[in-house]
Amino acid sequence: MVSVIFPPVLDPATGGVRTMDTDGSNVSEVLASLTVAMPGVVHHLLDETGALRPHVLCFADGTATRDLTTDVTETLRFLTAVSGG
Repeated sequence: MVSVIFPPVLDPATGGVRTMDTDGSNVSEVLASLTVAMPGVVHHLLDETGALRPHVLCFADGTATRDLTTDVTETLRFLTAVSGG
């Protein structure tokens, strides 16, 4: 079981849920499980090619990754990049 942690900016898509336990042994499998449990959320994380959107940061067990085949055993955290001047 993997705990997925969502940023507050995704509250409209998650219904305010910030943490969800789901199945999967790598990032891609966890995202597939999320597609079933919360269909609207994955659209905010992945682009039309199935890659992470440029502004989405992904941490699998505390390690930053953009590789969807990265193994995850405990936590998958998503954050959104912030920029400005």
